Order: sequence, then structure tokens, then C-alpha cells
Amino acid sequence: MTPLDYAYRLLARRAYSEQELTNKLLTKGFTEAAVTRTIARLKAQGYLDDVRLATDQAERLRERGFGSEVIKVKLAQKGISPEMVEPAGALDHQAEELEAARRLLASRFSADALKDPYTYARAFRFLLRRGYSQEVVESLLGNAPGDI
Repeated sequence: MTPLDYAYRLLARRAYSEQELTNKLLTKGFTEAAVTRTIARLKAQGYLDDVRLATDQAERLRERGFGSEVIKVKLAQKGISPEMVEPAGALDHQAEELEAARRLLASRFSADALKDPYTYARAFRFLLRRGYSQEVVESLLGNAPGDI
């Protein structure tokens, strides 16, 4: 099996970043020169596009309720740098992120429940774990119940 055939088989299942596909091909035992030629050919054919992959992944993660910090980490795990994604407009839209956090918060916690300090703290931690910045979480939740 040629590296190109193997790459086609992998790409038929899901999209890969250049780094992911390079690692897969090298792990399979293909030479570095063959892998480089294969990656170049796939890019020329339009099968490999890290910017498109990053934009799609960022959009999918945002729809699932994740903030920009988690999105950046997940893209980095795929070998995609945040600098590659930002020109495509997939990250750091403050108003969109605030609205996404508001929707996620409303789906998990009622407004009355957030008046309880314990539930407020749970909601705060939940949003931080989902990758929303502290500024977004604080602007959404305001001061903790009982704070002056």
C-alpha cells in the first residue's frame, strides 16, 4: 500500500490536520520523503486544509458549549496553532462567546438557583471548565450572592 492510498483511507473516515496525518504515515513506516510528497499532493488536491479543519472544529466545539480556551487546547492537540485559526475568525468573538455562555448557563441552571452561593459557585466552575474566560464568566454571573 502506498502512502497516498493509506492517507486516502484515513481521510475517508475523518478530517486530519497535516501534523496528525504526517504522524500517522510515519508511524505506519513510510519514509519521510514519501510522507512529505504525499502531504504536498493532498494539499494540492484540497484534501488537507488546516484552516478549514480548524474553523470547522472550532464551530462544532462552540455549538457544543465550549469556550475559546478549550477550543484552542483541542486544536493544539490536533497540531493546529491558534495563529492559523484566528484569521479565519473562529476564535475570540467576545459577544458571541458571552451569548454562548449565557445559553449554556440557562440550559443548566435556573436564575433562582443561581441566587444560592453553592449553585453560583458550581455554575462559575462549570463555565470555567468549559473554556470560558474569567472575564466572560464574571460579566455573565455578576457578583456572588451575598457579596456587596
